[in-house]
Amino acid sequence: MAKKTENTLLFALIEAGALSRQAAIAPLRKLGLVPGDDAILLWLNGNPETEFSEMMFELSLDKQSLRTILFRFQNAGLVTCIPSHNGEDLDITLTEGGQRLVDALEHHWRTLDKQLRAQLKPKKNKKLKKSAAQTSG
Repeated sequence: MAKKTENTLLFALIEAGALSRQAAIAPLRKLGLVPGDDAILLWLNGNPETEFSEMMFELSLDKQSLRTILFRFQNAGLVTCIPSHNGEDLDITLTEGGQRLVDALEHHWRTLDKQLRAQLKPKKNKKLKKSAAQTSG
């Protein structure tokens, strides 16, 4: 007899992923931000003092979408956007508040990861960690 979809590992991973994602974006909602904003903030954290044009290219965003996102970030006090030295672009940097949010997001993610891993038996945890490393690397 065939296995029910709900009893498959893939279903369990997708369900766990959806629940984890909702928990991971909770800090964003408090600031009126939306899912996906965390990824952009984390990207900015790894690319300090970046230019608007570079962000558009690296994140594959069109000009209007990126302007909308940055406007939301500026209103939340997370980034500064100032004209670049050549006057043709904008320099985008995280503010102290933006850095605190990124640090909080990273801490929140590590905490969720620990909670999820604590629910697994050590052997399954090790196997999942190995599988994740193979998938991402």
